[in-house]
Amino acid sequence: MPFELVTPTGAAIIASLAQRFEPMPDMVISQIGYGAGQRDLADRPNLLRIILADAPGSAAGASDGLLEDKISIVETCIDDMNPEVFGYLMDRLFEDGVLDVYWIPVYMKKNRPGTMLQVLCKEKDKNKVCDRILSETTTLGVRHYRARRRMLWRDQLEVVTRFGTLPVKRIKDPRGNLRHVPEYEVCRKIALENNLPLRFVYDTIAREAAETNGE
Repeated sequence: MPFELVTPTGAAIIASLAQRFEPMPDMVISQIGYGAGQRDLADRPNLLRIILADAPGSAAGASDGLLEDKISIVETCIDDMNPEVFGYLMDRLFEDGVLDVYWIPVYMKKNRPGTMLQVLCKEKDKNKVCDRILSETTTLGVRHYRARRRMLWRDQLEVVTRFGTLPVKRIKDPRGNLRHVPEYEVCRKIALENNLPLRFVYDTIAREAAETNGE
């Protein structure tokens, strides 16, 4: 802009009070104020907006016992790649620390069947995931955007079962009910080593974990 958009006093206030500059955070808004300047700007409104708000958990009724965070979603559609590469790519993405990877059948231009690759990752890992996809696949570009998640509360326990001391996830639903979820790879290993049905091993560990914790 060819002229001043903020006064020295305003700049000093911002420099004193602002901790960082970032997209608007999650918050419960209580008041919004606007001030309009006298100069007419050709490409934008000449307004100052101030928002007064509280953190989500600090407002009455704002917390319902669920966890909430932000993630990045990175995706692209591919119709010209050797399908053997997809399995290799998934392994590399999980090594990079992504949260999940999806293969979604799609029809693309000229009615060609293709695959949408969709990756869920932490925001700090977005650039690494984009680089991985652009390096390992035939795609010419990726899309990325932020999303918010609401999750059940969970923690990790070590419980004593007939198969030994094993890791089990404890999950609480919005009504406070608890359930115990054994780790798949642990159950798979026990089932193979003991020639037992996987479902039996899974149910046994979950039941004994609940009994051990008095739930």
